[in-house]
Amino acid sequence: MTLIGILIALGLERVLGRIPGWGRPVIFLWLMRAAHAVLPAALWASPLLPVAAVALPVTLVWWAYGQIWSPVIALCASAAVLLLCLGPRDLAEDVHDLLAARDAGDIARVQQIARNLQRGPQPDESHRSLMGTLFIQSHEKLFGVLLWFFVFGPAGAVAYRLASRLPRLMHETAPGSWAERTADWLHNLLAWVPVRITTLLFGLAGSLDDALSAWRALMRQPLHGWRSHTWALLAEIAVASLRTETADGAAEPVNLGSALREVLRMQWRALLILLAFFAIFATGSIF
Repeated sequence: MTLIGILIALGLERVLGRIPGWGRPVIFLWLMRAAHAVLPAALWASPLLPVAAVALPVTLVWWAYGQIWSPVIALCASAAVLLLCLGPRDLAEDVHDLLAARDAGDIARVQQIARNLQRGPQPDESHRSLMGTLFIQSHEKLFGVLLWFFVFGPAGAVAYRLASRLPRLMHETAPGSWAERTADWLHNLLAWVPVRITTLLFGLAGSLDDALSAWRALMRQPLHGWRSHTWALLAEIAVASLRTETADGAAEPVNLGSALREVLRMQWRALLILLAFFAIFATGSIF
């Protein structure tokens, strides 16, 4: 049933994604802004706020889903929750907008799209490239939510969606506070294992040899904080797996447009690999 719910949600997301404005975090932003308006400033900046902002909705979804007695209704409800948790915005839409702005010479629009992509933790200098950012966003918009949904159901999808959105909101409303640090810590904690699974998926979808070589190189480097290392791992290894070679074994040069389109193709291949693994776990058989 979980796999069927994932397929339904992904199918609906592809169809509804064509509607202008679909995928915007309207509910989340409205509720958080309303809470910001009524809560005391000290409480808003406290470490309890991010924990409560994730724990309360997750508990509510967990309880409500447990009250559903019909398998059909439960399937529809879980697919609906997953659909709302995917995104915001499809990565392909961002890439196409960025390429269109670049072709039109609209530098301001290109910079705006690049800034919008920088959600969640701020990558360090080792993976600030645009392609690394896109791989991070592919995880944030799609793979992280799917992995948490497959393991913990609708409550897991809600938990990761909220945790991935909170750091940016706290940075805008309570910069430098304990709330911002707690939100960032919570997001990175929930992302630690899924990021490594997503990294492996991108390696399988691209050049696995180059991905493993980059992974070994990163393992030999000294850690500069487990949080930044997590995102550097995803960005650098995924970018390394993009490597293509000419007939003589030299790296093939590609322009930015083809590289960004290859990111989308790799996301699609990685998604198919993940769905295949989900099917194996769900059925208990590879046949």
